[in-house]
Amino acid sequence: MHATLKEEEEPSVPMPRSFKKMVSLLGCLALGGGIALPAAGAEEVSFDGSAAVGFHNQYNFRGFKAGDWAPSISFRFTIPVRPKSSLAFDVGAWYVDPIDDVYNEIGIYAFLLVPVADFHFRVGGIFFAFPDEDWVTGEFGAAISYPFMDFVELELAWWSDVKGKDYPKDELGFGHYAEFSLRKSIELKKWLSVGMVVGVSYAIDYYGSDGLNHTFATVDFPIGISETVTLTPYVGGTLALEGLRDAGEKDQFLLGFRLSVGF
Repeated sequence: MHATLKEEEEPSVPMPRSFKKMVSLLGCLALGGGIALPAAGAEEVSFDGSAAVGFHNQYNFRGFKAGDWAPSISFRFTIPVRPKSSLAFDVGAWYVDPIDDVYNEIGIYAFLLVPVADFHFRVGGIFFAFPDEDWVTGEFGAAISYPFMDFVELELAWWSDVKGKDYPKDELGFGHYAEFSLRKSIELKKWLSVGMVVGVSYAIDYYGSDGLNHTFATVDFPIGISETVTLTPYVGGTLALEGLRDAGEKDQFLLGFRLSVGF
């Protein structure tokens, strides 16, 4: 089972600094299809990237436990579509190998990030490979976010499975997953901030879960060690709802850290 290192984003995928430039495919389609143009005056995106290592008490995939004591390594890049553009691609990869589990995992992702007025969307997909088992699979999805009263970031996301080669999950059908979350970041000092995320999810034939899937909450504490190096410990948990419990899962406690270098 592919998994995120903690309940965030997405693909337990590392959250880009350009997160506030994300909008959903739904907003794009509502404007007549194709790629919507950003509003005049939208903030320009510059190239940036980061590399990170981490260690986590559990590799958790949207409420599903997928292995204990998981070291990880990841890379991420934000690439403007063209110079002085507010459109950008967010691409990256990660590798995780839980100590107390039977397989390792490689994830590669790519998203298009587009701002439209105060809304932001992302659309793209994630490719998953499991070298020890010779499995491959993937997901595609979209998300829309909005800074409510400049106080909290609201996000609604949707993911759908792509059938993969020899992956056991295919026996469960072509599943879908929706998630609503609220995010807030507060700067305590120039070198210390606190980030919080809470959310709830709904599953449709998704790894055996059907109906309300789980709620989750995570608090992290990014600590600036230098201008480019950040240590981020976090703590959180998941509460399994009816759909997830029917799939045999339980409530989970999450704890870990990431050490990242920006460039």
